[in-house]
Formats: sequence, structure tokens, C-alpha cells
Amino acid sequence: MNLPRARHPGLRLRTAWPAQHAVLVTARGDLDSATAVDLGTLLTDRLWARPERLTVDLSRVDFLGVAGIRVLLHAALQAAQAGTELLVVTGANPIVRRALRVTGADRRLTLTGHQPAPAPA
Repeated sequence: MNLPRARHPGLRLRTAWPAQHAVLVTARGDLDSATAVDLGTLLTDRLWARPERLTVDLSRVDFLGVAGIRVLLHAALQAAQAGTELLVVTGANPIVRRALRVTGADRRLTLTGHQPAPAPA
């Protein structure tokens, strides 16, 4: 399912439900102070459904700024409170990996290099 066009054309967001209990949000483009609010709103909305796992795929992000990292950390707190596992996919993306490492967010988020297969329902 594609969401309506983002307010900022520099970031495209897509939501999929690979399993009944799992949500996948894919971001493509620049995740910065102008676009982070779109991702934050989407993640908060998806967490209302209380999925077992919320995966955020950043493997196709071209820029990850502090505002985007702040959104991810806030979503991790919301997920923990809801009992949802939040998983951030970095892929082989050096831009995302470096931004998370330099800010120390890599120690506070659960990161993976690939999307996990959905567990059977």
C-alpha cells in the first residue's frame, strides 16, 4: 500500500503488512528536518495498531540527519511502551550506518542489514 504523496517530494514513504502481526515502513530519499515529521507521524500511526514488529527500512535513504534519528529514537520508545519490536534495516547503506554510529543511536536501536522474513502467524 502506498501512502498519499508525502508533503515533501524529497522523501517517499511506503507501508506494507508482510504478515498480520508485522508492519514494514520503507523510506526512500532524504530524511532531514524538513521530512522527519512525515516519518514520525507515520510511525506513530502504525504503532497504534500494536503490531508485534515494526520494521523501518532505511536502506534506500540518501541522507539521514539528526531530526530523522530523533524520530527513530522516539519511535523506539513508543514501540517499547506498546510491546512492539522496532527493527531498523540499514542494508549496506554507509550513509545511514555512519549517521547512526556517529550519534550513538546504533547502541539504542535494533539494527539489521536485511529485512527479516515474517514469522508465521
